[in-house]
Amino acid sequence: MRIGESAPRLDAWRKASGLEKYAADYYKGTDERDFLWAGIRRAGIAHGIIKAIDVTKARTVPGVTAILTHQDIDGPNRQGVVKQDQPVLADKKVRHAGEPVALVVSETKAALQEALGLIEVTIDPLPGIFSLEEALANNAVPVHEENSTGNILREMTVVKGRGEAGFDECDVIVEMSFTTPRQEHAYLETEAGWACMRADGTLLIVASTQTPFRDRFEVGHALGLDPEKIRIIAPHLGGAFGGKDGVTVQAFLALAALRSNNRPVKMWWDREESFLAGVKRLPATMEYRLGAKTDGTITALSCRLLFESGAYANLTGEIMTLGVEHAGGPYRIPHTSIYGCAVWGTPGNGCHGTDH
Repeated sequence: MRIGESAPRLDAWRKASGLEKYAADYYKGTDERDFLWAGIRRAGIAHGIIKAIDVTKARTVPGVTAILTHQDIDGPNRQGVVKQDQPVLADKKVRHAGEPVALVVSETKAALQEALGLIEVTIDPLPGIFSLEEALANNAVPVHEENSTGNILREMTVVKGRGEAGFDECDVIVEMSFTTPRQEHAYLETEAGWACMRADGTLLIVASTQTPFRDRFEVGHALGLDPEKIRIIAPHLGGAFGGKDGVTVQAFLALAALRSNNRPVKMWWDREESFLAGVKRLPATMEYRLGAKTDGTITALSCRLLFESGAYANLTGEIMTLGVEHAGGPYRIPHTSIYGCAVWGTPGNGCHGTDH
């Protein structure tokens, strides 16, 4: 390869010809017929208290090998990139419609779908929180009761110079508000992977992920496993955009593999499930007040930045912090006052990565 000459991507031919393997594909040396299927029974409502999970009927479906709930998890049953606030399988409460309640393992996909439909979950509904205004209302139902600041996940204020008082030095003041919507990543490859226990006692997980090394610690913590005995392989991604920056199917696959008598287990979310349970780009409301001199010199800035996390923290607090850090752009502004706040809600799962 020389400067000025085009070089083909090393993976271009295999991808273009359809030969490349992705997380949902079985690997050479693994008998596809030996695979078990795993799937999730999800809550179906945005917010509520779990009263009962009845798997009696589902266990009678021919081909079902295991049905697991939070009671089958030996570890703390909590995962998360920064704050471990998200259960692998819901125990007391559901916080979004895609909340996982039970895990089914079966011989066939048909048996899996039948069993998932027979699991009866009794939930006492709570009011849903679907906007920043609802989350911050004085009478808002807390998404996380243990949080002493209500639905505020994190907040911060940064003041420079005279802050708000600096606007008295401005000749021109402009005020505007901006909003960005919640956005689905819509990658071509939905969340998928497979896992198995190996002869040496290690757990192998192949998953569509951007963060295989960090995922080991999330899975290990949640399930009470030694991360040194977990190996996660990240094959080529069929799109991610930050949506696979963290655990999606990995803990489910690990839990299923532990109960599958050394057989490999696969999981694949279709587009509907990916939309329902996958992470999203978070919505934000930004209120700006900008002051300048008549010669165009920007003199003062005041911002109020609100970010909606969804049901769990994931990386929302860090994204909010970056929003505060970059609120003034590349400009030297002598007087600034910037407030940032990240809040919990119940419209879906939280935001993972910042690279989208």
